Amino acid sequence: MLPLVINEEQIFAFNFWLNGSIRCGMHHESEFYCRLASFDIQKRPQVYQLGCKLAQQQTAIVLSSTADTCSLWGSLRDPSIKRILLAGDTSNLLIAMLLQMQERSDNQQPCE
Repeated sequence: MLPLVINEEQIFAFNFWLNGSIRCGMHHESEFYCRLASFDIQKRPQVYQLGCKLAQQQTAIVLSSTADTCSLWGSLRDPSIKRILLAGDTSNLLIAMLLQMQERSDNQQPCE
């Protein structure tokens, strides 16, 4: 399973209250998502890789982008996304995951 990739202009965004804070949500194709984190567009390959890893675990993930940023969204119906959202600061968790993935890819030998 791969994450859905869409242009951010194609989504319907809204704000909602969850666990004591206002979150950014979106509605796309009969599904509701929460923005887990936004990153500079230069991080898009790493964000996509993280989205793929989450999607492999049967997590409903969407990657959206603008000219400057890309965002990772998780389905509000997904139990693993609910756990991430209720745990607290999602951006720190995702940034830590990205850094860990980047360190692993930096240590890999190039293919010959």
